Amino acid sequence: MQQIELDGVSYNLPEAWDEVGPDQIARLINLVYLTPESGKMYHALIQLALNIRPKAWRKLHQKHFSPNLPESVRWKNAEVLQTIVAQLQWLWLKPMHRQPFPSIQVNGKAWLLPEEGFKTMNFGELTDLYIHMQAFIQQTVPGYERLNYLVATACRPRRGRGYTLRPDWNGDHREPYNEFVVRERVAEVAKLDFSTRSAVLLYVASNIKNVLSGYELFDPDATAEPVEEGERYAGQGFIKNAHLLAEKHIFGNLKQTQDANLHEVLLFLEEHRADQLARQDSEKTDS
Repeated sequence: MQQIELDGVSYNLPEAWDEVGPDQIARLINLVYLTPESGKMYHALIQLALNIRPKAWRKLHQKHFSPNLPESVRWKNAEVLQTIVAQLQWLWLKPMHRQPFPSIQVNGKAWLLPEEGFKTMNFGELTDLYIHMQAFIQQTVPGYERLNYLVATACRPRRGRGYTLRPDWNGDHREPYNEFVVRERVAEVAKLDFSTRSAVLLYVASNIKNVLSGYELFDPDATAEPVEEGERYAGQGFIKNAHLLAEKHIFGNLKQTQDANLHEVLLFLEEHRADQLARQDSEKTDS
């Protein structure tokens, strides 16, 4: 933890994820992984990282960035904030897309984390992970319930013996995903240390960002989810696409679509979007 002084007041600046408090972690994830980078975003990041109360931050901001101040003064003050942002680069650079540990211990049994890059994950699990992550970050359900659901979804015991020799094995060493089994396991996950659960959350959030950014599914200025404007809840775009794909039997029925490898589904959605944009451009040219 590093000490930062602003206007004679000393603040603690975290230098690693394990130095971030439980009340800060969800909002930091929202800023780092789900919010486009901008001046406004950086100001919010500094306020949150230093844990400065809103009233104190407004006074500090007004004092050092008021439009009534000379531009040279405001520029000098901005350089101070840029220095702090530079000291927070670890938020982006820390390799949280890599497994923080290969498994978690629940009642003496190892539960495996998903593979890096979610290479063997199915589309249904990705959908539920995204929904649980957003629900926890936005606190649509107050407390840690949705965090516990996310951990119980992502981490599961190893499959039984002989699974690697079965012709239907998809490469995932974890038990097949079942949302109803997750419900039964949430209570056990709630007993884990918060540091363990938050590490899984960061790993999942980082991989979701990396996976989705690898496909052209949305406009560059949009949020990191293949959705349309006006959606009423997190993950609606994923659910909607699953139903549309099932109606066209691209991957089979709804259950088969949910069980399909997420990368195959996202690749199809990317190609489908490219075809739609090409048709739109062609129609504009013809008209």
